[in-house]
Amino acid sequence: MRHLLPLALLLPIAVSAQNDYLGNDPIWNITSMCNAGGGGGTGYCIANDTYNYYVDGDSVINGTTYARVMRSGSISYQWQGGPPPPPPICTGTSVYTPYLMGLVRQDGRTLRQWEGSTDELLHDFDLAVGDTLPLSFTNWNTDITVTAVDSILVGTEWRHRFALANSWSPYLIEGIGSMHGLFEPVSNFFDCGYTLYCFGLDTIGYFPTPGPSCALAMSIGATGSEVQPLTVFPNPSSDELMVLLPEERTNVRLQLCDLQGRTIVATSSNRTRISFDVSQLPSGVYVLQVGDLRQRVVVAH
Repeated sequence: MRHLLPLALLLPIAVSAQNDYLGNDPIWNITSMCNAGGGGGTGYCIANDTYNYYVDGDSVINGTTYARVMRSGSISYQWQGGPPPPPPICTGTSVYTPYLMGLVRQDGRTLRQWEGSTDELLHDFDLAVGDTLPLSFTNWNTDITVTAVDSILVGTEWRHRFALANSWSPYLIEGIGSMHGLFEPVSNFFDCGYTLYCFGLDTIGYFPTPGPSCALAMSIGATGSEVQPLTVFPNPSSDELMVLLPEERTNVRLQLCDLQGRTIVATSSNRTRISFDVSQLPSGVYVLQVGDLRQRVVVAH
C-alpha cells in the first residue's frame, strides 16, 4: 500500500491533465452590471446583461482548429437618479441573437483565442502555489498570485481550482475561467461587475453546485445556431475595434454612440471589415449602430 498511495493521490491530477475544456458542450451563464454613463451629472444608466457562452462548431485558421464560442442573452437598462428623464437608449430590455464572441482553442492546460492575425492567451491553468498569474486577454494585473490549489469535480473530470490573491475574482477554475466568466476580466475594471452564475456540460449544471442546465431560455434555439449579422471584436477594446459585416449588409452607415445617443464616430462603408480607432475615447460603454442593428461595446484603457 505504501507504493500505491502516491499513485492514488496523483490520480485527480493525472485525470485533470487530460481534460477536454471545449468538449461535451460546455456552457457558461454570466451576468454583468455596468455603470453605463449619465447625463448632466444628475443620474446614470445601469446596464444589466445576462448571457450565455456556448460552443457551436469549429473554424479552421491556418490549419489550426478553433471552437466557435457564441454569446446570446438579454440586456436591460435602468436610469438611476433624478431628472432629466432617461435618454431613449437607457430604457427597456432587449434580447440579442447569438453572435460569435471568439474563436478559442485548447493548448495543453491553456486556452487561447484568435485575435485577427494571431492568437493570444485567454487563460493559463498550468499554475502552482506562489505563481504569478500571467498577463493575458483577461488579466491586466501583474501582482495576482496563486495562494492555494485544490480540485473540484465537474461531470466526471477533476478540475484544478486556484485561489488568487490581489484579485477581485477569488478563484480561477481549470477549463472554466475566473469567477467572472470565460472572457471577462479577472479583476473588475471601472464601473463594471461580472458574476459567473453557472457552468455546465450539455444539459447539466456542475459549478458552483450541481443543478439543471445553465442555458437561458432565450439563448439557444432548437438548432443551437443562428446567423449573427454583426460581429465586433475585441470587446472590451482599448485601441482598435474591428467590425465584421456579412455581404448582404455592405454599403451601410456605422455609428458609435454614447449612452445618451450622441454620435461619437460615424462612417459609411461598402466593405465587410471595418475598424474604429477607440484609443482616444474615454473608457466606458458605447453602442455600435449599424442600420437597424445594435451592439454594446466596452472601451477599457
